[in-house]
Amino acid sequence: MTKHRSHSAAFKPQVAEEFIAGETLHALSKQHNISRQLIRVFPGLPRDPTGRQPQA
Repeated sequence: MTKHRSHSAAFKPQVAEEFIAGETLHALSKQHNISRQLIRVFPGLPRDPTGRQPQA
């Protein structure tokens, strides 16, 4: 059994977009069976400590 899984280049931005659109980390981690911490480090996520895009 492998300890680490790799995710495709298309998967990471998709999850990041879902998060930015308002989905919670908890819901995304359950839906995609990945850890919340892993979602936080996916490319495309804002680096704001709150994890949300600033409102314009």
